[in-house]
Amino acid sequence: MCFRIQIMYERPRMYVFTYAVSDEDANELFAEFHLGRKAFRGCKKGTKFCGWNRAMPDFYQWIHMCLTYDAMKDQYKVYADGEKVESGSWSDSPFLIEANGIAILGQDQDNFGGGFDRRQSFSGYITQFNIWDFSLEDYAIENIAQCRSDNWGNLMASKLENFELGPNYMETTTMPLFELCESSESEENKYFMFNDVWSYGFYKSWCYNMGGSIALPDSEEHFHTQMDIAESKIEEIHEKCVHSSGSLIYWVGYTDSYEEGVWMNPYTKEPMPFDGNWEPGNPNGGAAENCARTYIDRKWQDKDCSERNCALCFFPDGMNLTMRGLCQSETNLMEGFFDTVYFVNGFLNGKPEWRGLGKSHIYFLPPKLQWKIESLYDPKKYATFAADDTRSYTFYPTGRTSWKINSGICRLSGGEERRLSLTNCVLDDGRTDFTCRDGTCIPINNLCDLTADCPDKTDEKDCEQLILPKDYRGEKFPIQNSGTPIGLFVNISILAFPEIDTLQSTYLVDFVLSMRWIDPRLQYKNLKDVYFLNSLALDVMQNMWIPEMSLPNALQAEGTQVDKESTLFIVKIGKRMPDDLSIAREAKVYRGEECPLVIKKEYFINFACDFNLAMYPFDSNVCNMDFEVSGVNKDYVELFIDTVYGGAGAEYGGAKDLLEYTVGDVTVDNLSNETEQFGQLSAKIVFQRKWIYHLITIFLQSVLLLAVAYLTFYFRLSNFQDRIMISITCMLIISTIQSSIDKMVPKTSYFKLVDVFLLYSFNIVIVIMAIHTYMDMCIHRDEVSGMIVDKERSRPTSVTKVEPMSETDGSETNSRVSSAKSIVSSMFAGSDDDIEENTDAYARARKINYYGQIGLLASFFLFMIVYWSFALNHYFNEIKFVDANGEKLEHPLNWIPK
Repeated sequence: MCFRIQIMYERPRMYVFTYAVSDEDANELFAEFHLGRKAFRGCKKGTKFCGWNRAMPDFYQWIHMCLTYDAMKDQYKVYADGEKVESGSWSDSPFLIEANGIAILGQDQDNFGGGFDRRQSFSGYITQFNIWDFSLEDYAIENIAQCRSDNWGNLMASKLENFELGPNYMETTTMPLFELCESSESEENKYFMFNDVWSYGFYKSWCYNMGGSIALPDSEEHFHTQMDIAESKIEEIHEKCVHSSGSLIYWVGYTDSYEEGVWMNPYTKEPMPFDGNWEPGNPNGGAAENCARTYIDRKWQDKDCSERNCALCFFPDGMNLTMRGLCQSETNLMEGFFDTVYFVNGFLNGKPEWRGLGKSHIYFLPPKLQWKIESLYDPKKYATFAADDTRSYTFYPTGRTSWKINSGICRLSGGEERRLSLTNCVLDDGRTDFTCRDGTCIPINNLCDLTADCPDKTDEKDCEQLILPKDYRGEKFPIQNSGTPIGLFVNISILAFPEIDTLQSTYLVDFVLSMRWIDPRLQYKNLKDVYFLNSLALDVMQNMWIPEMSLPNALQAEGTQVDKESTLFIVKIGKRMPDDLSIAREAKVYRGEECPLVIKKEYFINFACDFNLAMYPFDSNVCNMDFEVSGVNKDYVELFIDTVYGGAGAEYGGAKDLLEYTVGDVTVDNLSNETEQFGQLSAKIVFQRKWIYHLITIFLQSVLLLAVAYLTFYFRLSNFQDRIMISITCMLIISTIQSSIDKMVPKTSYFKLVDVFLLYSFNIVIVIMAIHTYMDMCIHRDEVSGMIVDKERSRPTSVTKVEPMSETDGSETNSRVSSAKSIVSSMFAGSDDDIEENTDAYARARKINYYGQIGLLASFFLFMIVYWSFALNHYFNEIKFVDANGEKLEHPLNWIPK
């Protein structure tokens, strides 16, 4: 069985031939092109025995097909244009084809002689259809395919008298055999002569946007070839393109608008490669006439570019356009009513007609001044676009426009509007993959980049990266298709600690909280590599599900918030989805389960901190910032520490040295495994108190006061009053210092390290006072007069109080004698004749004073060595949560959690 075909319109199943012997055996023998499988197959006995050629022919291209079967050898062969493309065996049994059947060309018989379906019809030419009762040799098939011979079949011959034509959609033509082997890809078919008159600028852009260019001859000979082609395409509808003399007038592609006097290619800016075919005296318009047109006798004239003329456009790959915006159900390959691919197919109603591959076409309705896209399967399914004949860019249906739907498109009807795009902009071609409103193509990466690239600036409109689906409910948390919990990744970036109040046990934190999650219900469009260009508006945020977190140890009741200070953006990570032609506006669409959402907001919040002041002022404290997921338990939202984009989940970027503290390590722990219901994490911050201030104001001052008190040991031993007064003064000052410290720190039930120092300072002064008192008691005094008796002095060391003798005293004589003795004693103290014993009044006091000097000094240095060794050892053993490389330690150093 051999035949030659040329396809005009595609059908889901294009039956070239069917042979039926009964209703049950309606496919005894058949040949078809199967659109879904993109292949040709010839079969017998239904689809039990088939030969395949897994390729589809191009439109308007002749192809010769043959299927042979040698029953003796059980061998079949399939040939395409004379070349064998498949061979094999079917069965040991020949399974002969039944006789006395009906053979029909161009239709499938669902029952004997009928049951036709237009979706299974063949659209195009069928010729040289022959059947033989023997297997042709390879050379015979090659001769037929190459038009070297035309053998008639002995069972069925391709003669007109052997066929009965159907009543509709049938016509026959006769042509020379050699024309069947001529290529239809002629240069002439790549040109199209438009019959409407528009400006040069429009045709230059429009031809380019449709995948071609305005005609640009590269030599005078080439120009005349183009003129021959243009003149061969002239019809009555081109009357505006023809001069009264019969000469054809259309725009020549070159222009000197970029540089006066230099005619160049408007697309490449390269100079015209020849001198042109100018009329004498042309070009002569100067800067006012920068475009060229053909005129009488094929000569060129320079004209104003705003004038209106016809245009010859060159389409090297054909004028193939894509219709975007039709729903998938209407464009289904096998069952749809509309095509997505269209190419120009001459004229209909005086305007260009774009026809689809097989299901629909687009044409002009002059009375209504409308363009109509109509299904060839069901004429009631159509949509119309109102043409504006006052403006070139809004006259044709190309570009992105609004169509009124009659029925059959996306469940719309009755004039409802839907945006459709008829475009040559092909996604992923790297240069032309976004359609501007006027049909101009720009790279899709230039879409919504804050710079207008489209002539009509439509690339910077409708730049929403997220449009919530109609069935989206923001109060419902997302669920992954796998059923696993949504991961919520949290990162805390601390900016500053504006206030740390030890007395109130609170600290104020300025921090940025980042939360990252995915929402599989969403899809995103045209995401940028720079994440902050993917931010969402507040009104969109307020209608989305955004995780909330409470702050258990914060002093304010509310948790995280979504307001105008919040920033929500999408991170472009995953690969974009395949292009969806049901969307009129081209877009790079990304899946919600691959691209995370990130919300950031800066907070100023007071947190409570349980300061441990036992080592004050050498203390280091670990304060917590606790976060807990609100409203959704761990079965649906699982909390994680976000370390994907660097850091350890919590970072401090402010100044380390604060007024009173030095900020140490900052880390975060996930406590979700320790909680029963909600995910929780805790950020830990180490605050190490600066003690230099206290060294000066407390320790140094106390030491100086102790030094003053100690210097009283070097006063005169007899100056008891001054020593006591100075010691008491030092003690009071130390007490004042202690009172001021009590106002700086909260009251505690335990002693602080500074209290130890002050207690020592306070009590050592008391000891000094006690020693001075005891020293004074150890000074030898006269028992009667109370004067200090010192052997080294010749008179009493104290003033003798002289009292008058009492007249009432009974022993007047004795009193006088006693007074006289005292005077004499004081006058002659220390004389060899003195009857009293020689004594050293300060001996014992001097010894006690010496021991006090040595003992107090030794105890002072001993205390200081022990005290400062303990304090500094604790201070310099810092609490560490991370190592030198910034990695989190498994076991923190110098810290034991409560």
